[in-house]
This record gives sequence, C-alpha cells and structure tokens, in this order.
Amino acid sequence: MNSFEVYFLSNGFSWCSSRLLPYLAFVVFGLLLAFLLAWILRFKGHVKVLFVVSIPLVVLSFYFALFPIYQGDFSKNHERIRRNAEMEELKSKRLVVLSLPGCPYCLESMERMRMVKQRHPNMTIEYKVCHGDSASLKWFEKYGKNDFVYSLASNSDMTSKLARGLYPTYVLPNKSFLKVWSVDQFGMSAIDEVEETLSK
Repeated sequence: MNSFEVYFLSNGFSWCSSRLLPYLAFVVFGLLLAFLLAWILRFKGHVKVLFVVSIPLVVLSFYFALFPIYQGDFSKNHERIRRNAEMEELKSKRLVVLSLPGCPYCLESMERMRMVKQRHPNMTIEYKVCHGDSASLKWFEKYGKNDFVYSLASNSDMTSKLARGLYPTYVLPNKSFLKVWSVDQFGMSAIDEVEETLSK
C-alpha cells in the first residue's frame, strides 16, 4: 500500500475505501489545479473547458500509472467448503494463512496482515505452515515476530488440497464451513469481510 492509502486506512476507513479515496482526491486536486491555472493564464470559453477537463485526467492517469488497480483488489470471489473431521485443526474465530517456508509471497503478506492486527489488536491471525518442520516454523517466527500465531499443519494433505498450490491461501473457518481465498482473490473486499466477521 502507498502512503495515501495508509493515511486513509489509519484514519478508520475500510480497505476498499482507502484504495479508492486517493483516486477521488487526485481528481479533486486536478480540478483545483486546472481552475487555478486557467485563472492565472486567463483561459476562456472552449479552451478553459478543455483545460479543466484534461488536467484532472492527466493527474489521475499519472497516479493510476504509479498505483494501478488490479482485478483482485475488489474481488469477492472465494470458495465455500463444508467442514469435515479432517479440518479440525483449522480453528474458528481467526484467519488462517496457509503458507510455505521460504515463500516470498507469504513473507510479503505479513506486512498487510500486520496492518490488520494494528486495526484490530484482538484479532487472531495464524500462519499455518503446510510442509516443514520446527526450523520452518522458526523462519516464520523470525519475520512475523509476536504479531501472529504460528503452527505446523498436522494434516498437510488437507491443507495442501485447500491451497491448491497457491501460497499464501487465506482461510476463514466457521463451525460448519470454510471460506477460502487464493492469494490473487484476497483483495481489499476480502480483508474488509474478514475484519467485519472477526471484529464482532
């Protein structure tokens, strides 16, 4: 996330709003800049209209080029899977992040999950290592420190099947079912849903 998004996020806006509001802010900034320059340069008529329309578009295009919106950012796609006895280790009232040791995307996810924890300190986020040993667990503890819960999957076949080879995979367990997001589905809408569910 860029500093504009972090600003809105730290001021209590949702993840989706924090992603979109900078675009709106840059449109407003572009309009103000256009009117100011049109007044200074004394543009009138069609020239002024063209100027006032084009400057916000240029400013917005510049911001979009630096911080593009991706398809998964606002996706609400997830897989809903009925619970069975094999999934007992996936405890409810927490977000479980299925991970692999040495996975750069899993490490990258910690930055965003740390921001979730800052917004909701009582929320439990568990990094579950699907394959590995105690040394693998220490790798996660080294980078995640005390912000998260860490565990080794006792049923690696089950967790690997849920992840389908995509790590990290995010799981929101319920008593009767699991909501599962792959790494490319877990965007702003998904985080808002997780926060809303686990902060109740």
